[in-house]
Amino acid sequence: MGIIDRPPVEVVVYEYAEQDDGYGGAVPGRGQAHRIRVFAQPIDADDNSSQGWSEPARYKLIARDLPVFRWSCVEFEGRTWSVSEYPRIHRGSSRTRFSSVVIERRGGHGLGGPRHQ
Repeated sequence: MGIIDRPPVEVVVYEYAEQDDGYGGAVPGRGQAHRIRVFAQPIDADDNSSQGWSEPARYKLIARDLPVFRWSCVEFEGRTWSVSEYPRIHRGSSRTRFSSVVIERRGGHGLGGPRHQ
């Protein structure tokens, strides 16, 4: 058993699902929920400060498998986050294969993406 099989952080990820926007179109919504364990690596802070005092607005999640797509919803640290990039599958051997994805905190922080709950 390798380190990738023992992630310390629990998150809830929702599969991407389109919902009716009420005007004949579709908007990103929540699909089936999955409770999984991941490694969470902070990427940057709210004000892009390198001082380490600000709370990160983006994280990279790493796990064996991540059932998400771009704009999927993630619940992490008591907040709602959006998957901001397409998930990446890092292929090595069958023992070292893993997935990673970047998430951004939702809310009025100047971050792109849909603002649905």
